[in-house]
Amino acid sequence: MIGYPFQSFYLKTQITRQEVCEKITLFTFLSDENYKNTPSEKHFYGAVSPVDFELENISKKHAFSNFTRGKILGADREIYIKLRLGSWQNQRVYFLLLATLFTTLGFFIYYLLQPPQGFNNPAEFYQLYGYGKSEFIYNLTTPISLIMLALIATISTSITLKYKNFQSSVQPTLNFLNQELDSTTITKFEVPVLFR
Repeated sequence: MIGYPFQSFYLKTQITRQEVCEKITLFTFLSDENYKNTPSEKHFYGAVSPVDFELENISKKHAFSNFTRGKILGADREIYIKLRLGSWQNQRVYFLLLATLFTTLGFFIYYLLQPPQGFNNPAEFYQLYGYGKSEFIYNLTTPISLIMLALIATISTSITLKYKNFQSSVQPTLNFLNQELDSTTITKFEVPVLFR
């Protein structure tokens, strides 16, 4: 989907589930009571457990994905991590913005196609502005249409910028996690069906 700032990946590593948790803890400020003060630099904030993790980027030096979620699957030294990178914490925010964008766009188009507002009949409009003035242009210059246009531009810009920033952060995030967890990125079909 164009402009969709979420993406899923699978990582495979030969270290144990507990070692995955410990390695993630080394570069994460933990949000629970099991916080461990370690000398290494912290890039994320979140929660880590032997089953899953949820991280938020706090790094000023690296362009990592804003939110990273992972499920740790597998056993012994054959561990698969189902990774979900996103620009927003929840997809609901993205879909709420899209719904607002398309609803506003629909109302905007509907409003522009209406007869000019504030006149009892179209003849009054033409008597005041003449026959050379377009009703469409008049409706476009009203305050309500300018507010809707500003809202459409703001939401569109927000989604576009988030998507571009997300696309530029995906590979650095994957490279960092692969390096720290001694893992490799694999396709969904390389993961056993049990762990998909």
